[in-house]
Amino acid sequence: MKKVLKIFATIISFIILLAMVFLGFLTFAEYRPKKLETLKPTGNALGKVKIGEEISFVIYNTGYASLGKIEDFVMDGGIKGRADNKEVVLGYLAGIKDFFEAEEHDFYLIQEVDYNSRRSYYTDQITAYADLFENYNSTFALNYKARFVPFPFSFTDYFGKVNSGIQTLSNYEIDKAYRHQLPGSFSWPIRTVNLKRALLVNYYEIENSDKQLVVVNVHLSAYDDGSMRAKEMQYLKEFLIAEKEKGNYIVVGGDFNQTPQIAQNLYPVGERLWTPPIIAEDFLPEGFSFQIDLTIPTCRLLNKPYENSNHQHYIIDGFIVSDNITVNLIQTHDLGFVNSDHNPVSLKIVLT
Repeated sequence: MKKVLKIFATIISFIILLAMVFLGFLTFAEYRPKKLETLKPTGNALGKVKIGEEISFVIYNTGYASLGKIEDFVMDGGIKGRADNKEVVLGYLAGIKDFFEAEEHDFYLIQEVDYNSRRSYYTDQITAYADLFENYNSTFALNYKARFVPFPFSFTDYFGKVNSGIQTLSNYEIDKAYRHQLPGSFSWPIRTVNLKRALLVNYYEIENSDKQLVVVNVHLSAYDDGSMRAKEMQYLKEFLIAEKEKGNYIVVGGDFNQTPQIAQNLYPVGERLWTPPIIAEDFLPEGFSFQIDLTIPTCRLLNKPYENSNHQHYIIDGFIVSDNITVNLIQTHDLGFVNSDHNPVSLKIVLT
């Protein structure tokens, strides 16, 4: 009996040692971005923004080209951690690129863009999108970088290595670009393999003006207890106030993972389903407005493959603009969630 207990204790000790080594590796390899990082744009755009000239934007959370119509996802109540194979990912990627080429805009604000990631079969999506528009500039900011993510706990569907973030393409020359690390984080050890959310901020000179156009690409937290989102929104609010005081023109676009007040209750959520929080009524600083298309949902739940007639929908993607901008169009494109769990949203504006 003593021999059996000794063997059992040895096995348990070995398992504990392996776990400690694994956690030590994750802690050592943890992505630790600076609070503010200067980014170097790539590409060949040379044009300048002009007062009175219409400018078009599109935002699209592309779901790392892995969350199309036939997918579900474990965090939303499904069972899968990634698409079945690389051919499926390449098919989604081709469909996303087709939309970008068919709907030409001055700015593309893209979320969940992967490169060298196991979950998306190591496809280089940054280059795939940048190569579509050779006369555009491109910036990219990481918000998820991990050497190994064991989740979901599966022999085949685990994430493994992840490199992902947000990308902005523009046909105007970028004056400067920054990655702003957003406050808040998960506790250790979860934070070692989790997202580090950020703002991607590009500044553009305006012809015959000492002011600038500030374009902010956002993808805020989804699955926290609400405390991280509150810190992120406060940071964004203070950023908007500071840029408005400079007299700049500001456009924020992306996936807020929250529903603006004006869109609440449009799509009632069933029991035990993921529910996006409602953005606080007092969030927007004076001189700003949400630009949201209320007629079409921007996101669907990934608890099961997509069924249009029996599925949970949300409005969590959109824009914030300053009041020195005139909005000519806000439109969500109903793509049937074929290539992503989000629909893209277009905006057309004029600086006044």
